[in-house]
Amino acid sequence: MANTQLQALLTSENRLLLPDQPTPEVSIILVLYNQPHLTLACLRSIQACSSEATLELVIVDNASDLETKQLLNRCEGARVLFNDDNLGFLRACNQAAAIARGKNLLFLNNDATLLPGSIQAALDTLHSAADVGAVGAKILLLDGSLQESGSIVWSDGSCAGYGRGDPPNAPQHMFRRNVDFCSGAFLLTARDRFLEGGGFDEAYAPAYYEEVDYCMRLAQQGLRTVYEPRCAILHYEFASSAKASEAISFQIENRRVFVERWHATLTNQLAPGADSMLLARSSDHAATRVLFIDDRVPHPGLGQGFPRANSMVRVLNDMGAKLTFYPIDPIEETWPLIYADLPRTVEVMIGHGREGLDQFFAQRAGYYDLIIVSRPHNAGFVREALAKLPDAVRGALIAYDAEALFAIREILKKQVLNASQMRPDEQTDLIRRELQIADFANVVLAVSEAERQHFLDGGIHDVRVLGHMLEPDLEPARTPFVERKNLLFVGAITSDDAPNTDAILWFVEHVWPILRSRLGAEVQLQIAGILGSARISALAQEGVELLGFVDDLRPLYAKTRVFIAPHRYAGGIPYKVHEAAQHGLPALVSSLIATQLGWENNGAAIVAATNNAADCANACAELYQNQRLWEQTQQAMLLQIRKDCSPTLFTDTLAKLLAAARDKSTAYRATQGTITSSVRASSGRQDRSRGIHSAK
Repeated sequence: MANTQLQALLTSENRLLLPDQPTPEVSIILVLYNQPHLTLACLRSIQACSSEATLELVIVDNASDLETKQLLNRCEGARVLFNDDNLGFLRACNQAAAIARGKNLLFLNNDATLLPGSIQAALDTLHSAADVGAVGAKILLLDGSLQESGSIVWSDGSCAGYGRGDPPNAPQHMFRRNVDFCSGAFLLTARDRFLEGGGFDEAYAPAYYEEVDYCMRLAQQGLRTVYEPRCAILHYEFASSAKASEAISFQIENRRVFVERWHATLTNQLAPGADSMLLARSSDHAATRVLFIDDRVPHPGLGQGFPRANSMVRVLNDMGAKLTFYPIDPIEETWPLIYADLPRTVEVMIGHGREGLDQFFAQRAGYYDLIIVSRPHNAGFVREALAKLPDAVRGALIAYDAEALFAIREILKKQVLNASQMRPDEQTDLIRRELQIADFANVVLAVSEAERQHFLDGGIHDVRVLGHMLEPDLEPARTPFVERKNLLFVGAITSDDAPNTDAILWFVEHVWPILRSRLGAEVQLQIAGILGSARISALAQEGVELLGFVDDLRPLYAKTRVFIAPHRYAGGIPYKVHEAAQHGLPALVSSLIATQLGWENNGAAIVAATNNAADCANACAELYQNQRLWEQTQQAMLLQIRKDCSPTLFTDTLAKLLAAARDKSTAYRATQGTITSSVRASSGRQDRSRGIHSAK
């Protein structure tokens, strides 16, 4: 097919129009030696990506055959250097870099086809932090499998691509990470940095190991080489070399040169072997490794404890932890939506679910320093898995994240829905059984002091409070009382008997008619959140507006007068009340919610007796109509948010947890005699030609 397309071009009068910007952001450097049919495919892929950045194309032809020259004569826009002799890949790259006008250089193999979005993604990553020195791509083979997603330098100077033969979109290849080096088949770096460093070292001429050496020099300067999974090329492996045997001989010789030059640094690299592959896939393999298990990817808009989980992930990531998030529920997710809400450096193991948990622990035995498990049912799954694989987490600190005490919610729910109270011994037994779930953990994270006390009373000694992380957002709070109107309820209304569903249905049926008569027909009750319950039809009443999921709630918070949280049963602490308070929106809450928040008597919210429609309506009307009370409540809640949801307190709690995990894993590994002895290979097998860097 490629040859057919080449002949079609060469026998036509058509010309190939290539990008040629006078002040390009990126200079793409191509080195050619024959293979014009592959070069044509490469050039056409560059054409397709030309809108992603201002580009120029610098081509060096290393004395290629006639057809290659005929192809180049059909190209318009490219700057072409013709060499009388084959200078090899390395010298030709330096030759092109010297005349390139772009702020950045993209070294691209002519036997590679760019996939859409790759240039823009690489630029975004290069500019994401001042210490990013180079960016590399995911490399795909012609059969659609993975050639590599970043590459490893072993302690003996040999190299391996991570993930060869894997499905390219497997979770372990979809997150951004720092690596030892990325292949020169696609490597983006700043032009000034490249030239000031002397370009590719000609000690490695004609080719191979030059990009490995370059990335090592970047690391020596404190700069990172980053694998970016949104960059991808389709690669004809070894096609840009005269023949595979010649390429391998170059690699063997240049490995010797590389080892001599970097001998001292190589002593800090991991020893080669499949058992080290997982740990070696990131260059910062000494970082604390964290596994976080929860129901699903923590999109903040889901509510139900996921905003807090999202904050935990972000803080741990910002502290330098290497985090894997493992969602238990088999809910379909797309990578763009996942990484719209999570840092791109977090590995997200979608598609494995509960059924894959045993295999996952087996494959990654000994890899994690800290394991966080959220919610009691997930703790049960993990306990079952670890009962079969006790060695999988030896040395790791296990934290049970009690997002809420579900037993308390169930006790209140039965009382409300069945109009009957559980006997005290039944309540105690239900709470005891939930507390026992945490007995596999070294640490428990409770969301409030009240729930912490339950765990302490249950005989668990290391219980730490980790609430929400929020800072007052004063912009919405500036909207004055007189410019606001309406009531707002925010929360996912999913299952029929969920706390949110019960709360808003009760309010609409019992409280809203009283309020409407007091406040007037112009006042609306707006309900924002995912609507999934079959009972939603009962909300279709005069003056009630169902907004559905709202991506950005700030405009609503800025123009609404009163937030409501009339819950009759719930567990944990309600994020949406904290979020409303964060944005300066005073709230009417049930006494249950006030107790969970610890806001019974501090004026941070107006409190109505739980399950008392008349009291709720009176309190809500007073807050809605009394400007002075409204303003006093707003000031009190903003002060309380600073105290209860302090980012400093939240971060300090997680930092101490990470430190405890590091101490435990370090002590354990010291008894094993090596830091990597128990690390096993995950998906991502070693390159079949270990010791041979084969991306050219």
